[in-house]
Amino acid sequence: MLIPRENPLPALLSFTASWVPDLSPTHRVPARLIPSFVPAPLKAIYAFAGNYPVSYTEQWRTPNWIAGLFGKQDQLLPLDQLVVKRDRFAFIHENQGVWACETVIDQDDPPVFCDYGFYDNESANGAYEVCPSLSLFLTTFCLRELVFGSQNLFCVESEPKSPSELVANDVAPLWIAGKYVYDDEEALYSFYLCGRDLLIMCSQAPCDYWLAYNSEGASKLIDTKHEIRRIN
Repeated sequence: MLIPRENPLPALLSFTASWVPDLSPTHRVPARLIPSFVPAPLKAIYAFAGNYPVSYTEQWRTPNWIAGLFGKQDQLLPLDQLVVKRDRFAFIHENQGVWACETVIDQDDPPVFCDYGFYDNESANGAYEVCPSLSLFLTTFCLRELVFGSQNLFCVESEPKSPSELVANDVAPLWIAGKYVYDDEEALYSFYLCGRDLLIMCSQAPCDYWLAYNSEGASKLIDTKHEIRRIN
């Protein structure tokens, strides 16, 4: 697996830098502009690409709703929308406002909580824990957003038994069984690379596969009898 479970953020950011064609130092946010209560893993994401493609102060504003790098499917909130309530703050919203994720202030790698489907939950703040580690959760979230934000995106209309059924070359694991917002041990996401330019995402429950790439040459790596449908 290319991204380690222990301290995954450096490898995640390195992969992101190689995956996004136009990512540059101009998309970084100075550390002094990131609130001090933001935990280190999330702070690293904002510092790396918090101003992609435009300043965070212009992201997700009407009437244009410009998404950042990690906001194509669900939404990493701009820095000025991070609001502390008690000892937590929301940092991701679902794209239709169905749920929000929050984490704890002033901790090195705190857990992540979500209110999806648990509006009558009696736990603190009406949310339940979906991942014990912010850094692990962010790795899954960011890779999902890179897939959905790719210049070329396809969904697989059937259920392959393995990612190797979709490509001509060997596949390598990038990130396996990452937890996201759903309180279900089977609702996990895995990511694979074919070559360096084709990214395969698999959600385990239900079994959905997606193919994504930015480099046009990666189209030659797709070789499957399964029906695929272009999204982007």
